[in-house]
Amino acid sequence: MRQNKTLKICANHIVLSTTSLQEHAGSDKSWVWHAADFSDGDLKDELFAIRFGSVENAQKFKEIFEEAQESLAEKSEETTRDAESTATLLDNLNVVPKEDKD
Repeated sequence: MRQNKTLKICANHIVLSTTSLQEHAGSDKSWVWHAADFSDGDLKDELFAIRFGSVENAQKFKEIFEEAQESLAEKSEETTRDAESTATLLDNLNVVPKEDKD
């Protein structure tokens, strides 16, 4: 995410499946969330807030945010399945020493 006029990066973080998006101060046009941010080059926990001009835009942001969370959760599950499959194959791997022909 970048600031409007300066285009300076103001949010550079992964949207985790555990990230909690909440209404800000009871407004249906704004959201807040915590994330580990890297926009200044240093990783630090930040509180983010965003306000939209309309309820429709705020809801669209929430929908896309939640889609990103679901996508990440699916990829995480797939990675876990792949890792488990690989671990099973490695457990079943047998190494047979070569016979000396000399």
